[in-house]
Amino acid sequence: MTMEFPKFSVARAMAEISVIVLGVLVALGLEGWREDVADRALELEYLERLQSEFESDSRRIAAAMQSRKTQQGHIDVALEVLAGEGASTNDELLSVFMASRSVWSREIGGITFQELTGTGRLQLVSNADLRIQLVGFYSWISVAIVNAPGLLDRTPYRDIVRGEIYPALQESLRSCGGVEARILGLPDMNMVSACQFEAGAGDATAIMNRIRAHPEALPAIRRWAAAFTALEIRLEESHNRINEMKQVIATEIAHHRDIGGS
Repeated sequence: MTMEFPKFSVARAMAEISVIVLGVLVALGLEGWREDVADRALELEYLERLQSEFESDSRRIAAAMQSRKTQQGHIDVALEVLAGEGASTNDELLSVFMASRSVWSREIGGITFQELTGTGRLQLVSNADLRIQLVGFYSWISVAIVNAPGLLDRTPYRDIVRGEIYPALQESLRSCGGVEARILGLPDMNMVSACQFEAGAGDATAIMNRIRAHPEALPAIRRWAAAFTALEIRLEESHNRINEMKQVIATEIAHHRDIGGS
């Protein structure tokens, strides 16, 4: 008895193989499409977070630029009274104390950018030019503001002043600025005009004389005054650069939404 085998059809085999291959390719294509959609959604989320941080930084620097004018007045008074002699007033003592404050905390958002670089997700930003702009901006701002050595020049003067103003008076000054001022140990710039305090008979003059007698007080306030003058230029340039980045990010976000809606 002879066993008969089904006739082998090359064409049929090729067709079946083609169907299998096509199915695999379609599945891979769908998976790739899903991943691409997920990546674009995540990219948009990161862009929106960057935009929010730039907006926040822009507001903070604008406020610092405004407060800088007020503090400049206090620094000018402090220089004048420390270089002078004789009795001092409560207002002058307040200016000497306020002149030790920095209007700029040197904190720039950057959290989202650090997350992008730290997790290797910077490539999610599909626009290569934008990636370069982000890297360039945060490299620049870290030198211009965050690590600017000139702003450290206030530290010796601040320590001298705080060491000479007794705790009860410091508490009185802090109370003028509310909760934030208590944390900073200084009155809020916007509350200075409403700050009413009395150092007590002769206390203001006694405190000022002790500060004047400190050999480093006047040189320290002069160094801080020079650094503070330079701060105006840094703040203005930083504000402009941040606003430029806000616009760049806004354009990129609009582009993403246009593509998503098409």
